[in-house]
Amino acid sequence: MPQMALYDMAGEKTGEIEVPQELFGLPMNQALVHQAVVAVDHQRKRRCGKAKTRSEVSLSGVKWYRQKGLGRARHGARSAPVFVGGGKAHGPVGIPGTHKMPKRMRRKALFTALSERLRKGGVTLVEGLQMETISTKRFAKFLDDLRLGGRILMLLSSDEAGDEVLYKSARNVPNLIAREIPHFNTREVLWAEEVLLTKGALEQLMEAGTADAD
Repeated sequence: MPQMALYDMAGEKTGEIEVPQELFGLPMNQALVHQAVVAVDHQRKRRCGKAKTRSEVSLSGVKWYRQKGLGRARHGARSAPVFVGGGKAHGPVGIPGTHKMPKRMRRKALFTALSERLRKGGVTLVEGLQMETISTKRFAKFLDDLRLGGRILMLLSSDEAGDEVLYKSARNVPNLIAREIPHFNTREVLWAEEVLLTKGALEQLMEAGTADAD
């Protein structure tokens, strides 16, 4: 089983923890990970409107007036775009298609990305995050002690995510996003150069992964 080093708030190694193979030991599956990223991007897209064409408006299909004898242009229906209430010519058509994924596929893609990040040495496990007072400077020093820099994804347990002192200490750190287990996705793991994981978050993640595998 894969092992992860455990650190404290001072950046000192305090031990090692074995993690499940099905969470942090999966082989890379680029097709699955790509599909998960496309699904996330599709959900984030801004939805544009959908205008009705002349074949979709609810109007009578009866010819508006007779073909000849009136000196007017020929028209077969009121639904033509040139008339008020008619269809829209070249209007927005919405976002076609769908990119939904089953829950188990999403979870496997997520754990595959985490496994790849662990193999590259980009996952750091800490015993816990506790801040006595709100201090961005102290939190930044904590990251320096762990030699963490660049884009950081911080995964927290439910209790830690509700800690206002911790939240306000970390929110102004550049290129750091905090997520509560299990509310993060594959794209965020790929975006991050470093994943900071607390022991409590790991336990919740292991529970979620075990329940999903049953």
